[in-house]
Amino acid sequence: MWKFNSRQYREETSQKISWGHWFAFFNILWAIFIGARYAFIIDWPDTLFGKIYFFISLLGHFSFIVFAFYLLVIFPLSFIVKNHRTFRGLTVILATIGNTLLLVDTEVFVQFNLHLSSLVWNLLVNPENGELSRNWQLFFTPMPLILLVQMLFSRWSWQKLRSLERQKWLRGVGVFFVCTFIATHLIYAWADAYLYRPITMQRSNFPLSYPMTARSFLEKHGFINKQEYSQRLEQEGRLDALAINYPRNPLLFEAPQEKTNVLLITVSGLRYDAVDMETMPNLAEFAQRSTQFTNHYSSGNNNNAGLTGLFYGLNASYTDSLLSNKTPSVLVERFAQQQYVQGLFSANKFDNAVFRRAIYPKAKLTGDNSNQAAVQSFKRWLDSAKQQEKPFWGYLSLNIEPNLTQDKYQQQLAKLDELFGQLLPELDLPNTIVVITAEHGYRFNTLTEKEEINDFSRDEVQVPMIVHWQGLPATKITKLTAHVDLLPALMKHVFNVKNLIGDYAQGRDLFDLKQATDWVLVSNYRWNVIIQPDGTQYHIDTRGNYQKYDRTYQKISSERPPLGLFLEVFNQDRSFLEK
Repeated sequence: MWKFNSRQYREETSQKISWGHWFAFFNILWAIFIGARYAFIIDWPDTLFGKIYFFISLLGHFSFIVFAFYLLVIFPLSFIVKNHRTFRGLTVILATIGNTLLLVDTEVFVQFNLHLSSLVWNLLVNPENGELSRNWQLFFTPMPLILLVQMLFSRWSWQKLRSLERQKWLRGVGVFFVCTFIATHLIYAWADAYLYRPITMQRSNFPLSYPMTARSFLEKHGFINKQEYSQRLEQEGRLDALAINYPRNPLLFEAPQEKTNVLLITVSGLRYDAVDMETMPNLAEFAQRSTQFTNHYSSGNNNNAGLTGLFYGLNASYTDSLLSNKTPSVLVERFAQQQYVQGLFSANKFDNAVFRRAIYPKAKLTGDNSNQAAVQSFKRWLDSAKQQEKPFWGYLSLNIEPNLTQDKYQQQLAKLDELFGQLLPELDLPNTIVVITAEHGYRFNTLTEKEEINDFSRDEVQVPMIVHWQGLPATKITKLTAHVDLLPALMKHVFNVKNLIGDYAQGRDLFDLKQATDWVLVSNYRWNVIIQPDGTQYHIDTRGNYQKYDRTYQKISSERPPLGLFLEVFNQDRSFLEK
């Protein structure tokens, strides 16, 4: 009978524990070797300190993960499993599985910029895409080799255990790994507090990585001003924003026979159901003489997100990257190259970070204090632009106050429509594209900041889209469209771009009325929301969590996610990340 307090038991357990230390050390080196592949995948920092941090975090993170696995699994097994061969066999199998999954994760990160999760795993084994499944099976082919190496080291280290136990350098190596782990978190906490992006952009480099921040502690002790910190984040983008490759290739153009004028008007908070003869008769009458896209969605659920779609043709998940990298818009650049007369007007003094920092970082943007003043300024500029012999490009941003009751909202719409009554007759011009839309919609219920981030209800993301142009018929288009579709249309029909849309945008040609669309993507820094023609929504966050909503924004159960659709979305969404 086995006695747990016997001398033999204590000696054999001590042997297994000692062997486990060396086996863990071996797998730390193995994990670091595999994890080094992330260096060829990530957005590589452009500073020496950022590069040094990567290697420190590589050593600290994987040494901690493996040692934690040892403490939680291998160490308890050394007490439970009596036979040392069985114990070593189980340990080898578990280590082989762990290293194989790490290898697979590196390739997952290449494809989706995500780490392994239940959703991503389902994508890999998805029978709907047999070719993808076969490709992923290739990454399991090294598994027998990994198993063999683990078995050989296991046997060798057990035979040489007495000799290895006399080695004193392992303790020093352990201390070194502990120091790198501590340094990883302390350095990141410093970088997070002082907005040092070459380090904070590495937050999600590795699987199971949750670097420490000390922002609350520093705010409490007066080292950080919370208000100033939040303002910098809003203006410069989130700290983990990645660099982007936009456009993907140099753009080539054919000279147009005649240059087309472009006028873009946005009304922040204009709901999809607001444009009717009863509520806004002037705008509704103009819409009847134009092309109305009645199933149209913004690119996100806030102003910056909507502008990202309109001016870049990109999903709003890129907004922070645009802010951080100050990436210019290919549309705005083309207007400048073609010497368009430019007019920029805003009712809120251009209080949108993406406009000031990315779209027009060098322009002197003043704006006005009210919708009426902005409309009058726009009219004066338009009268002047008409007199010149150059094509013109004008942007007018109007605004509806937040947190209004339904009655107050209706009153705001009436005032806006009066202004449209003054403006719209002057927009019926030859060879001119007039676009009227909204950055996002409007909801009447008050939400917390967290709820606002997660809110993609129809009221918030579905918006009007009215295009007045002689090249389009006066009709209602019910096909699914989005903000990211506008820029490809303008680049093609105004500037005759020769590149494929995938070189400079993620949308489709809005003016191609025959092209059907199966889905559009609405997003922010956390969520990607797939919206289908019937209004069904699939929400996927950056951690691979999944939710499904119906047209009325009620959560519904979904036993089997549409994996083929998710794969298509993932491939498109990450297409402009710099790698």
